[in-house]
Amino acid sequence: MSNGQAERFVDTFKRTTYRTTPSESLNAKSPAQMFLGRKIRTTFDLQKPKPKQPIILGESSTSLGPNLRDLEVFVEYAKFWAHKIGLVVHHKEHYDKKDAAVIKSFSLFPSPFPRRLFEQAKKVQTAMNLLYFRVSQDFDFLIETLQPLAETTEHIRVWLELLREVKSEGVHQPINLLLIRSDYMCHVNNGEATEKNDYELKQVEVNIGNYGGAGYASHLTQFHRKMMETAGRNVLAGTLPDNGSDEQLAEALYEAWKLFGDPKAIMLIVANKYNRTFEMSHIDQILIKLAKNDNHQIQIVIFSLAECVERLTLDEDNFSLRLDGQIVGVVHLKTTCFKPTPEQIASRRMIERSTAIKCPTAAADLASMKKVQQVLAKPGVLERFFPNSDDAELIAALRPTFAEMWALDKEDEHTKSIIKDATENPMKYVLKPSQEGGGHNFWGEEIGEKLRTFTKEELAAHILMQRLRPMVGKNYLVHSFRDVKFTATTSELSTFGYLLGNGRENTVSHNVSKGHMMRTKPEHINEGGVIAGEGVHDSPFLI
Repeated sequence: MSNGQAERFVDTFKRTTYRTTPSESLNAKSPAQMFLGRKIRTTFDLQKPKPKQPIILGESSTSLGPNLRDLEVFVEYAKFWAHKIGLVVHHKEHYDKKDAAVIKSFSLFPSPFPRRLFEQAKKVQTAMNLLYFRVSQDFDFLIETLQPLAETTEHIRVWLELLREVKSEGVHQPINLLLIRSDYMCHVNNGEATEKNDYELKQVEVNIGNYGGAGYASHLTQFHRKMMETAGRNVLAGTLPDNGSDEQLAEALYEAWKLFGDPKAIMLIVANKYNRTFEMSHIDQILIKLAKNDNHQIQIVIFSLAECVERLTLDEDNFSLRLDGQIVGVVHLKTTCFKPTPEQIASRRMIERSTAIKCPTAAADLASMKKVQQVLAKPGVLERFFPNSDDAELIAALRPTFAEMWALDKEDEHTKSIIKDATENPMKYVLKPSQEGGGHNFWGEEIGEKLRTFTKEELAAHILMQRLRPMVGKNYLVHSFRDVKFTATTSELSTFGYLLGNGRENTVSHNVSKGHMMRTKPEHINEGGVIAGEGVHDSPFLI
């Protein structure tokens, strides 16, 4: 598309105005539906459009009929804009070359999400940060909770052994940095949304340290504002909320580096080649800019965990970590090893025993397991981490966000009753592995089959979770080299935050909630993550 064509394209779509208010019904049309229902001009026809009946909503972009070409050109412009602002990923067939980039999958328009629940998720984030900081300091709780999983889950067994070693030897760096992404759905009670109170914010999972999306999410907000503008929609301030997801991640790492106290210390990013993304480069540039603003220079290096064993050394006298002789101040681990090699274990052990500020520590890694999430949802457990009367407000904010979850590691009557109900009514549940990382869940009739055939150890390594019924919207889903579809969708909202605290003194210097992300998938797809290939990145359109 030439610059002249792009200008005429933008002019074509800036013909109508869309305004909404926060008080409008949740049943109001989404931006995508409003785009589909309006008169669409042929892209390069600059004559005044003639009145035409709205297009009837359909299940795919084919419902545009003779105006399908307009959608195609709009999508072409969207892809052009995605490349322009860096909404791209490495080509999967040339990942190690870094020469080719394709668009990151995205929704053409932002998707509706209840403003009340969005604000609830943002507000509860600092309480969530504090909860997982305290959980990560309670080694006894983590060992007791996760030991049953060690027999079937190798990396949990390895990290528990490392945790015991650190506990015995003593923690050499009390400062902890927790980067936290909390994922939620807008759950609809009874399957229908008829009143405002039918919508509930329910947590899907918590990710600590090694999560994706923060570098792209702010780009999505920018992208969707441009798409709404291009389609002639004047969005009220606050409907597409500001997004500082990339800034909070860079800010957190920079604050940790400053707190380490050595301006010559380097920052080590541990990532394999599949984690070395354009997103990482974007965050690095923000980090460098923050340092320059303070007249600092910060050196950032990237190695895989296996490479670290050859480059890292640990001083057994003062436990300083060095990379080729240089002091390491902060280690950001962006890789998860489900089957760690001896080299990876050796590297992680050096890092864990060192004075470098780690994100995450092995304890924080273990705290992000779904098994821990399930135990925290049990009555009375939050009180272990918030024992004071002043903490009642935090508990009251956290508890309503927890979905119902059930452990399968006991053989009591209650567990047998839950297993029986899940076998007979599988559509009420999701069967999930206790380790973090997403995916590998069981749905529908698979649940009964697995519950009947799992060994005792395999049952202990899984949890049953209430199946959430997310609010359904409609949107265009755009993937590289695939047809664009207008389809029924469900979305998952994520909020970002970070906490810097001293575990030895039980003090917190920074507790921040900043930034958000949304991912959307076709309604009929169960495992619909972006990496899985069906989901797309999105932005919340607050209603």
